[in-house]
Amino acid sequence: MAETNSPTSPSLELYADLQRAFTHFNQTLFDGRLPDCLLTLRSASRVHGYYHARRFIAPDGKLIDEIGIHPGFFTLEPIEKVMSTLVHEMVHHWQHHFGTRSPANPHNQEWANKMLAVGLHPSHTGLPGGKKTGRSMNDYILPDGLFVRVCGALVASGFALPWMDRHVPARPQSIASQASALEAAGIVVGLTPAPITTLPQMVENKPTVWEPSPPKEKTRFRYECTTCGSLAWAAKDASFLCGACKQTLQQR
Repeated sequence: MAETNSPTSPSLELYADLQRAFTHFNQTLFDGRLPDCLLTLRSASRVHGYYHARRFIAPDGKLIDEIGIHPGFFTLEPIEKVMSTLVHEMVHHWQHHFGTRSPANPHNQEWANKMLAVGLHPSHTGLPGGKKTGRSMNDYILPDGLFVRVCGALVASGFALPWMDRHVPARPQSIASQASALEAAGIVVGLTPAPITTLPQMVENKPTVWEPSPPKEKTRFRYECTTCGSLAWAAKDASFLCGACKQTLQQR
């Protein structure tokens, strides 16, 4: 059994690759100016990633920022899309240290301008024509932008994420639909295949990678008084009277 601090341990392997990507984009997109941050894998929400300034503290009182990435999307999306999430959050990191953040709007005009400068187009829909600023923001890769070139160089060097989460946060069909919509809009970027399309062995036992949960059986039903319109909710085949009209409520 390999020791936990072995250079080949899965944890060090994956986090070393994430750090390698951060360093690469810091040097090629931000002139190496970004300070260190703590990269984490978080799968508690459906967002691709997030940035949290001064999230962690050391015993000596030193504070460090966090960039969290959802590993479920490693499985669903091409490596370039995963890396665009990292760079999206690195733009937040840049703005915190060198720009002016808006407390009420984490994706303000300054952030949007920097995204465009590094080769990512902000859009609340993830498609052309979407709003460039707002609280919840997606983006897409510009085919002739800086990001696609420097990310292409990283991938060409052999970079790949060695581990992926089998329990994904979205349906593969929705990811494919988004990609098709971008292509239809003329946004064509040569991307590597998503792992989910090349690893059929990922479909094994429940819960499978993309099998949806069975629909929940309905347990509450609406009842209405036909005289006064009062409403109530109860179990199937319940029977009770309207308190005002003394009429039996009918199931709807």
